[in-house]
Amino acid sequence: MALFNECMPRCAQKVFDTADIVRDGDLSTIDGGDMVWNIYGVQHTRKALPSEKTGRNMNRRSGVRALGLYVLALCFSCCQTAGQRGSDASRLLLRVVNRHFTVGNRIPSDFLKVFSDGTVECRAVKFGEHDANAVKMTHLSRNELAKVISALDDSGFRHLSNDYKLQRFVIDSWMEWDITIEQPSHRQNVTLAFAGGSGQTALPDALGRLGCLILELRRTAYGDDTNYYTPACTVR
Repeated sequence: MALFNECMPRCAQKVFDTADIVRDGDLSTIDGGDMVWNIYGVQHTRKALPSEKTGRNMNRRSGVRALGLYVLALCFSCCQTAGQRGSDASRLLLRVVNRHFTVGNRIPSDFLKVFSDGTVECRAVKFGEHDANAVKMTHLSRNELAKVISALDDSGFRHLSNDYKLQRFVIDSWMEWDITIEQPSHRQNVTLAFAGGSGQTALPDALGRLGCLILELRRTAYGDDTNYYTPACTVR
């Protein structure tokens, strides 16, 4: 807005209305916040006042700060959600894979899985590659789960060998357990072989107690005949 008597002569030809307002001019800013008028192709520049530049810079900084805070809040929310998921997820405590050796084949099946939330999962023992892979599950009570955790914390496991083989040569078929014990600091693997109850290697007490626990959990969750694996249970 400009009063008539304040206009420069070369700009006075611009059309004014009764309120002395220039209707067809162009007002814009350039880098640094300076104001620019473009009237009839003639450009006029006014340096931005320090207070105007400061205000614009503050607005820019406020916008960047707000965006940064938003990104940080989003990252925190994602990390918190991921941590919650990780704490809710149950971890594997004990796994027993049964391997059936016959005619040169080795057929695996998940004999037993025990999870930290008390879930016990068992699958059918497979004697052929195309046998059904039926699964049954149960959930341990708090006391039952505490018993399992205590058994897996047996100090005798530190002295176990990795492999307990048969004491005699078998030409027909036999079974093996691949036992995995998940400790907080490490993972322990033990292989235990069976052949119809004969020629079984003498077992350490810690492994004999674990064998009894494995068969007890298997009977509870799946309910099948476990007599073949009786030699694994030597210490009740």
